[in-house]
Amino acid sequence: MPTLILFGPTSAGKTYVGKLLQQEFGYYFYDGDGDLTTEMKLALHSMQVITDRMRQKFITRLISSTVSLVKKHKNLAVAQTFIKEKYRQRLIKKLPQAKFVLVKTIPALRYQRRQKRADYPWDETYVKKMDSLFETPKVPHQILTNDSTGSDSLKFSLRRLLSGLS
Repeated sequence: MPTLILFGPTSAGKTYVGKLLQQEFGYYFYDGDGDLTTEMKLALHSMQVITDRMRQKFITRLISSTVSLVKKHKNLAVAQTFIKEKYRQRLIKKLPQAKFVLVKTIPALRYQRRQKRADYPWDETYVKKMDSLFETPKVPHQILTNDSTGSDSLKFSLRRLLSGLS
């Protein structure tokens, strides 16, 4: 199986999908938030602007971690927003075998999910600001809809997606 990069807007359910891949399909799951710099964490906690300089440092760390993990794990899924197309392209240059999976859901559900998160409980205004920065993907990618129909439907969709990638 190829390395899967789960990306998409905040609170689309990338981490949830990654955990399902780990529990149900034998993937090693890595939450890209583990590579957030202290500066970015502080900015996110206070709902401040994330600069390109901050993102560059973070993406460099994330790509380095992903390259290391690929060497250790046959089946790897990494979740991160990858808000800018240039960062997606950087990852593909390092790991051309990686497959991007855009995780989507309706905005109202994302806003509800975000408010419940203990790590960064952003308000709807901040989420919309982040959404406005999310660039439409040009990298080849699959789409996975993570709506509120439950895990059985999502597992079915993941099984279908994985069979198409192998």
